[in-house]
Amino acid sequence: MKLYYFHIAPNPTRVRLYLAEKRAAGASIPIEECLVNLVKGEQRAAEHLRRNPLGKLPVLELDDGGFLTESLAIIELLEELHPEPSMIGTDPVSRAQERELERLADLGVLLPMGRIVHATRSPLGLPPNAEMAAHFRQVLPEALGVLNAALSDGRPFLAGRTPTVADCTLAAALQFGRFGGVPLPEEFEAIGRWDEEFRQRPSVKSVLMA
Repeated sequence: MKLYYFHIAPNPTRVRLYLAEKRAAGASIPIEECLVNLVKGEQRAAEHLRRNPLGKLPVLELDDGGFLTESLAIIELLEELHPEPSMIGTDPVSRAQERELERLADLGVLLPMGRIVHATRSPLGLPPNAEMAAHFRQVLPEALGVLNAALSDGRPFLAGRTPTVADCTLAAALQFGRFGGVPLPEEFEAIGRWDEEFRQRPSVKSVLMA
């Protein structure tokens, strides 16, 4: 299998963080990583559009020649193929809880963070949009507050003692914010503590750029 990615884009980053954490815990997942440079517009080339007609990343090329183009679908396929160690829960309740945390990190942090960056300092050259940036700056603290409360008991990871997909999604979102000049607001101290500790992990250092 091949994973097509760009190193700053948050959705490919969360897949790569997931792979790095799985491998650090002992899983063997043979995937070739292939760079598609979004800044140079390589996602619009015919070769890439054959992989994903929407011209987005990540893309997972399967051994049978098919493609998956949504980051969470890619992660869930890899989790089913390589279930140990689990990063999406070990029983129905924990799986639901960890998926809930991941959705909060994705829809509540990664999505608004991405909208703010692209409306202010888009690496893809999108035009500034002050109204959009203001709207998502107002929305962003809501999910951050929920995740901050979860981490306020000092737990090392969002779901407890071991990393899950939710940690990968939140880390990818915060990296994109740092890259785009949208830092984590200081009042979310527990997330700040988690972020500093998570970024010190060798597995995470192998992926994050900022």
